[in-house]
Amino acid sequence: MNDSARREQILEAADRLLRHYGPQKTTVADVAREAGVGVGTVYLEFPSKEAIVEELSRSRYEVVLASMREAVKADGRSYGERLVGALDARLRAYFTQANGGAHACDLFHCGSPAVKSASERFYQEEHALLVDLLRQGTEAGELDVAAPELAARVILRAYKSFTPPWIFMEARDEVEKLSAAMHAIVLGGVLGRR
Repeated sequence: MNDSARREQILEAADRLLRHYGPQKTTVADVAREAGVGVGTVYLEFPSKEAIVEELSRSRYEVVLASMREAVKADGRSYGERLVGALDARLRAYFTQANGGAHACDLFHCGSPAVKSASERFYQEEHALLVDLLRQGTEAGELDVAAPELAARVILRAYKSFTPPWIFMEARDEVEKLSAAMHAIVLGGVLGRR
């Protein structure tokens, strides 16, 4: 087995365990056993359990970011529709990934420094995506945003309650209804005045 296949085998095993037991109760020995390799082999690929958790958390966030990017590049839609589409895609991606087990959400939100690191990296990329969208929408005359970097920060702060773990504390349809109401408020603040 080559290094790439072995690394993937370890990540898949860790993913199964983390979804079921969470980061706190999963050990490197558990991962090794689940992957069918020795503990030393796991350490050849990853310096620590936290490194495994961070890589898996980043991969979850990458799915969310890819969904948002796809919504943003939807040609033929206004910039306001693209903004709403990106935020809706983000919410759907979170909900989809939450269906992966009792602890699937732990890779988005828990006390682990590895998850916090992955989350911070995601936030930076998400922020850059929104800044670019707001800037383009303003240049096209569809949006009216004087400071896209600040506006993106404010929008992300406003939508913080539409991220894990908060979105899992209410029924999904209620979260979607509240998100739609938030869209109306946010769009009212960024749409170009005609």
